[in-house]
Amino acid sequence: MVEFADLDDLKIASRLMTRHCLGIAATGGGKSNFLNLILKQQMMRGGGAIHIDGKNSKEAIIEFLSLAKQHNRWQDVRIINIDDPNFSNTYNPLIRGDGDELTSRVMQLLPDAGGSGAFFRSQAGRGMRAIAGILKSIDKPYNFGDLNVLMSNEAAMRHLLRIAPPTKEAKDFQIFMDQMMATDPRTGEKALNTQKLQHTFGDLAGRLHSYYVGKAGRVLNSYSPEIDLYDAVRNNLLIYVALPMLSKNEIAVDFAKFFVSDLRTAIGQIQNDDYKPAPTYLVLMDEFSSYAMPSLAPVFEQARSSNICMFPFIQTYSSLTDKGRGLGDDFAAKIFGNTWNKISFLLQEPESCEMMSKTAGETLKENVSESISENLSFQAGDDDASVLRTGSRGRGHSKSISQQYSAIVRPEDFRTLNDGEAIYIGRSEVLKLQVPLVHLNVEDKEIDMPRFRMPARSGLGIAEMYDSLGGEIKK
Repeated sequence: MVEFADLDDLKIASRLMTRHCLGIAATGGGKSNFLNLILKQQMMRGGGAIHIDGKNSKEAIIEFLSLAKQHNRWQDVRIINIDDPNFSNTYNPLIRGDGDELTSRVMQLLPDAGGSGAFFRSQAGRGMRAIAGILKSIDKPYNFGDLNVLMSNEAAMRHLLRIAPPTKEAKDFQIFMDQMMATDPRTGEKALNTQKLQHTFGDLAGRLHSYYVGKAGRVLNSYSPEIDLYDAVRNNLLIYVALPMLSKNEIAVDFAKFFVSDLRTAIGQIQNDDYKPAPTYLVLMDEFSSYAMPSLAPVFEQARSSNICMFPFIQTYSSLTDKGRGLGDDFAAKIFGNTWNKISFLLQEPESCEMMSKTAGETLKENVSESISENLSFQAGDDDASVLRTGSRGRGHSKSISQQYSAIVRPEDFRTLNDGEAIYIGRSEVLKLQVPLVHLNVEDKEIDMPRFRMPARSGLGIAEMYDSLGGEIKK
């Protein structure tokens, strides 16, 4: 087992931080304190960070804001809290991205399925691609409400065709609409086949509706939101994302997928910019396995060249191989292979302990075995039987040397870590650390967060034009 090292011995250069980090910890092992320590250091050096927190608590938000105040960074904080719009800045994950990116972002709401489920999913994807294409050609911001109406209302679709420029995207959308039409046997006129539209978009529209109404809708549907991830990363802002994983697991997980997909688009844009964030921008992703997607694996390589450090946190290794969510051994191998820095707190699950032990590696040890022997015999004298004299004496010496590989850190060592203790596994070193306790001077009892009046921007507005009584779009 590695011996304790002083935390000062652990200094990770920025160029190695862009090789990314991975944290693994069972509940109650000291992860939250470690995250506060990392955030404190990042704020002190003027760096930006995104903290996706798997718990949604008022106290956690106050602590994040307090930490920023202590380092004169309060004005850089932005909060995304889909469970309480009163304590959240506005954010629209549909603002950036081309048609294909937006289609992929929305289609993440529908799980991969076999049989007839796969057919309906592909139909929904084709329809969403047609909608996303024509919306990008119109070049106006839109929101979840606009998408929800477009997936269910013929008048909204025809209005979209009227205002769209005559592009290939408009033609593709017209073809999709024609496929949704049916001839009325009584009048001979073509009209939208609501049953076919329901089969195409029913489940997807229902899921999107959750992000247009209620508390989440008040946060996520602005045409001029306070948070733009591309600008946030470029300007080293501090974003706290509160996920209500316990109270609203499905909505929280789906939103996290939207968020990291939007982040992927931002990283791709920054990769092509001359300017890169400095110092290294930090993305802390708590409960990463809950919203992990196979499409995220290549992001780690893009983020490296964008000077962004991805730092996912998981509870068990097996959570990265869950085939039910489209993951697997290949995905887990990519995440482990693309994170050069790993830190483990207390673990309890045997597979995770074994994997981290293998990750730490082995060392070649030399075993030396040495033995010395001596024998002495006596015999009686000729003159006096009571007198003994030495008959023979002998000595022996043997020495053997063997070499064998042994684990630097044994699997059981991860199960016996105390609170605040951690094992760091780097590119060329393994250290056992005692993470210092971060004392937060929290004086505020209420959330005091910065808010901004953004310049008004004209959006698509189809949801606002929809007459819920007649189901028609007002011109």
